[in-house]
Amino acid sequence: MATPDSFLCSYPKSGRTWMRFALVNLMNDVYRLGLELDMDNMFALIPNDDGGPEEVFYSQPWKTLDKYRFADHEEMPFVGMSHLRWEEQFTGPQVVLLLRNPADVLVSLYYHMTRHAHQFEGTIDEFSRDDRFGIPRMVDYLASWAPHAADPNVEVLTYEELRAEPFLPFRRATEQLGIEATDDQLRAALEASSVERMREVERASGVGQPNEYDKADPQAMRVRKAKVGGWREELPPETVAYMMECITGSPEAAALLDRYGLTPEAAAA
Repeated sequence: MATPDSFLCSYPKSGRTWMRFALVNLMNDVYRLGLELDMDNMFALIPNDDGGPEEVFYSQPWKTLDKYRFADHEEMPFVGMSHLRWEEQFTGPQVVLLLRNPADVLVSLYYHMTRHAHQFEGTIDEFSRDDRFGIPRMVDYLASWAPHAADPNVEVLTYEELRAEPFLPFRRATEQLGIEATDDQLRAALEASSVERMREVERASGVGQPNEYDKADPQAMRVRKAKVGGWREELPPETVAYMMECITGSPEAAALLDRYGLTPEAAAA
């Protein structure tokens, strides 16, 4: 099995689907692959390395690295995506670490697990404290990456900067991942991965989920609101307080979030 040349790493619901769809559209153009891309077959071009069933957010079998179909295109970098905590395999390849305000991540993950994947029932506050999906797991992920965000092979991007003005951070990401593209190609890939376009494609092809979900329900869609700061309308005060307690209890995670202006309490000010 081929080994990726580079990785995009993120916690779930930090913008990975958006970035994957933009990247596969870009690579399809740059390397003249001639693919009719959708949100199902895109995993053959950029697959997942999320670990096995022992991981909470593990890769579904048809999205794993061994399903990569373009090893014969030697001019094209092999890009993998991962939700894994930092580990030694990320010391060699070039890495883009995609971060997002954890309060927005929590809201998006809650709707994903309740309305899309049907793996949780309960309130969002109950979800935040859940052993498998809740805030402590997210904080642990951030803490694992905190000492490595400034490593020479790591480029950090935030969902917030991508949403505010995507071109320049997207170019930073593609350069880090080893994809050489013109400005026009970058802009075309971003246009092809607009929220509206991705929703159209998702309704037509789905996103490779094994379970059925209601594509007429906006909260069940993988491409949901794509909104910065929506957590203010969703999270009760006790959930925000619990999140801040967990973050301040981890100096590593707190420092990482502060460095990139992603601390929820500060964002609420």
